[in-house]
Amino acid sequence: MEVHEKAMLVVFSAMFIVGTLGIVVYPVFGNDAPIWEHNVLSSGLEVTSPVLAQGVRYRIVASDRWWYSKPDEDNLAADAQYYTTNWTDSWNWADHLLAPDGHSFLQINQQDVNWGVFSNGDTGHTYTISYTGQGNAITFRIVDWKDGNYANNDCKLLVRIYEETTVGGNVVVSDSPGTILLWAISAFVVTLIIIASVFKYCPKTASARSTS
Repeated sequence: MEVHEKAMLVVFSAMFIVGTLGIVVYPVFGNDAPIWEHNVLSSGLEVTSPVLAQGVRYRIVASDRWWYSKPDEDNLAADAQYYTTNWTDSWNWADHLLAPDGHSFLQINQQDVNWGVFSNGDTGHTYTISYTGQGNAITFRIVDWKDGNYANNDCKLLVRIYEETTVGGNVVVSDSPGTILLWAISAFVVTLIIIASVFKYCPKTASARSTS
């Protein structure tokens, strides 16, 4: 293989890697910012999102905690799904219980939501669900299932909505570095296969030309 042919191969390979990573990785990292975020107050006031497009997949993330009995018992807190009865620490809870009667404290469209397994203070009392847009806005509100007294509530939950990115038919989120790394490695391996194939073919072509 001539020197200029090798140089062109290297350039092509570099362009292939950069292009592939640009197509696969950039849209995921570029989609890291939420399309909407808002505090949902423990006063029970309803908050409305923007319209979520029909059929589009979204990721809804709820985090933080609020107090359901203040100032009488300052550290009795709840988050989107759970509450604590231990007053010693309102962030890193010593115990946690599900909202009463199968409810959730944070509702969507006035309906209970299963926010998943418990998240303590070390993970920010953070919960994530997937949601498919229906072409309408959605609402969020905190319901005080403990005593129904919103006058002794304090603080809020933070809700963020992200549009999910689909790569190769799979949902990929920007906080999934393992998935991104897998795609990057795949692109690199494909490039190596192309290079190996070209190097294997070119000498045969050159030999064929010299004997003809």
